[in-house]
Amino acid sequence: MIHSLLDDIRSERTKKVILDTDTFNEIDDQFALAYLLLNNNGRTDLLSVNAAPFFNSNSSSPADGMEKSYQEILKIFRMLKVEHIPAYRGSCRYLSDEKTPEDTDAARNIIHTAHEMPNGERLYIIAIGAITNIASALLLDPTLKDRIAVIWLGGHALHIGSTQEFNMIQDIAAARIVFNCGVPLVMVPCFGMCSALTISVPELETWLRGKNDLCDYLCDNVKHCFEDSFCRSRVIWDVSAVTVLIDPSSLDFVTLPSPVITYDGVYAEDVTRHPILYVRSLNRDAIFEKLFRTLLHAEE
Repeated sequence: MIHSLLDDIRSERTKKVILDTDTFNEIDDQFALAYLLLNNNGRTDLLSVNAAPFFNSNSSSPADGMEKSYQEILKIFRMLKVEHIPAYRGSCRYLSDEKTPEDTDAARNIIHTAHEMPNGERLYIIAIGAITNIASALLLDPTLKDRIAVIWLGGHALHIGSTQEFNMIQDIAAARIVFNCGVPLVMVPCFGMCSALTISVPELETWLRGKNDLCDYLCDNVKHCFEDSFCRSRVIWDVSAVTVLIDPSSLDFVTLPSPVITYDGVYAEDVTRHPILYVRSLNRDAIFEKLFRTLLHAEE
């Protein structure tokens, strides 16, 4: 099954997609959301967007993070004049355990959309935040794992050993549900892999500034992250997960047994577990070139 998933990812067939995003968490979700919206009716067909919870200095609670993400999704929609794609609020909290779902509009959206897919065609869920909404949907409807495939930017590279990565550590119970249940999964690790997706303010200013309102907004978001941008760069993490479907030739995939996500903050290995796809490396320049060329045509 996992090999057929990779064949499908690499095929020219248009994939039906839901994006699950903590959009206000940082500055990279906006790049990923815009990239998907501007590629609609190409390799991907974005059906809807779910807001995910997050809790850091940009929010007062996971619920506040989810609501701010929902509003940021709508802001990007307005900027790109998107009126036909719905957005859904997700969970206001992380899972309390591995058996109790959060029954939300976002989780129900995943279930409803998956059951509307044509026979034999999977729905792709691209998750670029805490994976709470997807885990809840799988708990609410265990048959879902036969109808969807999950692409998740979460966890550090396996050779790092630590699971102390923002998207994963927020909701370890949700991560364990997704990694344990056998749903077709593409793991896009953060530090040690897509941490190579760095960009500097001068690069953004050179290629994007003044081209359209969206490009200016993205440039401003990144620039505001720095008190002094001299010799500084930011990682645009989330674009890597979207690239899995938009430009898979820029990524190197391998098949591995699903790692065991422990509550102790480390990975455990069990070679008898079901396989997943794992992104081992990426072509940074190719990814940014395709992304930027797409963003430049935002108002066409």
